[in-house]
Amino acid sequence: MTKPKWIDTHIHVSDRGRDGEYRERLFEDLLDVLDGCDADLRFVISPDSQWNRIVKLEEDGAPRAAEFIHSLVERAPDRLHGSCFVNPNFLDAALKTMETCFEKWRFVQLGEMLQYMLDFEMNTDPVEALVRRAVEYDVPVQVHISTSNTRTVASSFGVDQLRDLFGLVERVPEAKYILAHAVGMPKDDPPVVDEYLDAVQKQYGNWPDNFWMEIRDFSSPGVRSALARVPHTRIIAGTDWTTRVGPPFLPYGTLFTSRAGEENPFPPRVASMIDFLKQAGATDEVAAAIGYKNAGELLGIDWR
Repeated sequence: MTKPKWIDTHIHVSDRGRDGEYRERLFEDLLDVLDGCDADLRFVISPDSQWNRIVKLEEDGAPRAAEFIHSLVERAPDRLHGSCFVNPNFLDAALKTMETCFEKWRFVQLGEMLQYMLDFEMNTDPVEALVRRAVEYDVPVQVHISTSNTRTVASSFGVDQLRDLFGLVERVPEAKYILAHAVGMPKDDPPVVDEYLDAVQKQYGNWPDNFWMEIRDFSSPGVRSALARVPHTRIIAGTDWTTRVGPPFLPYGTLFTSRAGEENPFPPRVASMIDFLKQAGATDEVAAAIGYKNAGELLGIDWR
């Protein structure tokens, strides 16, 4: 039987383990995850772990991180695609990194924009300069929006992050924006994402044509809210899967909050994610759009 096609726009990888040991077989171990998946799977990858610190603190961090991502993508260009991770606090280096990533290496996305981690705001002159350049390259901007909105740690002030983004959108309305991992968490009545949907509706009335929303947890009650209130052409899969555990790495489809395969509350595979979409009201056509068609069109990825 033909495997379903699937694109995940939000994957973080690192060539160092938790103990700092260099992972000589990172590429092979990453492909083992792709090969072991029950779908024809493609990853859009950006750096993780020690690279976040390097990009935050060192002016040459972004170009070094981009070179790392390129070293993986160039070995499997039909299965891996690059996302350009930069720091607006080093604007010249960020712009130069974008030039290399998008003109030379054909990366498909700017981001993730980790404002909470790198100490910047989206609604600022340096970020505007980066986003205007992204418009020139015709690539979307992936912006961190907390999945939990718990207001307990720096990463989780989701509504504030969304309002900050609204200010940037006023500056650069022609850009394409991805609300990273905005759908997720087991909370219901209401789901976490409902507050984000309410904020977008209050700001714009309808869902903006230049907004895309990532689903992190397909088992979340928030998936039903997203399907009811967001155009189905503007929902994509972005699970925030990482290489933080292993190798061997956790199977694709394992929840971000699970630290071992046996912790996952459902079989970690794309078939489970498609089943959750259908339980939330998606048709086969809508599930395929969310699984790969929307992201493929947005990022210019197709199957050869």
